[in-house]
Amino acid sequence: MRILLVSDEPDDPSMGGPRALAKLQSGIQELGHDCDLWFRVQIGSRPRSQRLRWPVSPWLTRRAVGRSTAGYDVIDASSAQGCRLPRGTAMVARSHGLEHRYYRALLDDARAGLLHKPWTHRLWYPPACLWQVERALRRARRVIVPNGGDRDFIVGRGWAPAARIDVIPHGMDVARWRAAPAPDAPRGQGLLFCGWWTTSKGVAFLAAAYLQLLAAGAAPPLTLLGVARAGKEWASEEARIRACFPPEAQASLRLVPRTEDEAAVTEAYRRHDLLVCPSTSEGFGLVVLEALSQRLPVVCTSVAGVAHWLRDGRDVRLVPARDAAALAAAIRELWENAGMRRAMAEAGYQTAATLTWSAAASQTVACYRKALEAAA
Repeated sequence: MRILLVSDEPDDPSMGGPRALAKLQSGIQELGHDCDLWFRVQIGSRPRSQRLRWPVSPWLTRRAVGRSTAGYDVIDASSAQGCRLPRGTAMVARSHGLEHRYYRALLDDARAGLLHKPWTHRLWYPPACLWQVERALRRARRVIVPNGGDRDFIVGRGWAPAARIDVIPHGMDVARWRAAPAPDAPRGQGLLFCGWWTTSKGVAFLAAAYLQLLAAGAAPPLTLLGVARAGKEWASEEARIRACFPPEAQASLRLVPRTEDEAAVTEAYRRHDLLVCPSTSEGFGLVVLEALSQRLPVVCTSVAGVAHWLRDGRDVRLVPARDAAALAAAIRELWENAGMRRAMAEAGYQTAATLTWSAAASQTVACYRKALEAAA
């Protein structure tokens, strides 16, 4: 097969969506198929404003596909990118986390006073983006989502039947899994948070939970990795993020800029004792799976898509979203019980072995074959 993966995102491997597509492309190519990957630069870099791109990026995608002479058998289009493609196309609509559910979570954060969401944005986003995502899902030959919650949301609204939806998780690299530290390898760098410092990552609840741990005298060191980009804005961003924590926490905080170096991130997984993922909305949560592949135990909110594939109390410790007290209690329980951490790390490590990029690629190619049959 000749396959095109297309997404209106920047070609930035430090971001979950683009990294997942790049890994998937490699897996598909290893299966013997031709697979191209287009990001924003291939679709059309203008307009640069994200608000202006929402309504026009599907048109840009259609124009770019029309100019191509590759003759693709299947086009795997992320988000709204497939809503303008010709109807005869064997188009697969992909979601890395359904925008409608993400938008609901942002509105919940706004109602809780955690985020300012002006009415201009609320009025613009649904007609500029959400309806096009819905249209792509309705028109697609097949739909790929990373978790069962997205599938149930789509089916419940009648956008696609369950029989046309494939729930395919992201994966991890087998080579890195095999090179993971031994169960008794030294660690000692404390808690690790990995992601942008944004409301949807649950950062307000992480800060509140850490304050509770401080008050109880049980706060381990905390590394905040990838919270902002390096460069001239780093100093101001670091000051803004540190301001979320009280003065007595500052000595225990370590902030590290975002990096595209996968080896450096993997090394952080290997040196820390516990990963915390407090997201209020998370399509998958690739960092959780990557951490488990390095025998790093995880505390994660149950809304993360990866939770669909993991067992609470065995592979990970799941807590409700937006619950700082539950988050603090889970962190403290694991931090004070090294044996529990080791047991959970080993169980999570073994489960991670079943969630690989090669498995994701095989399931995805099977989905493409169904899309071709439907198009025929």
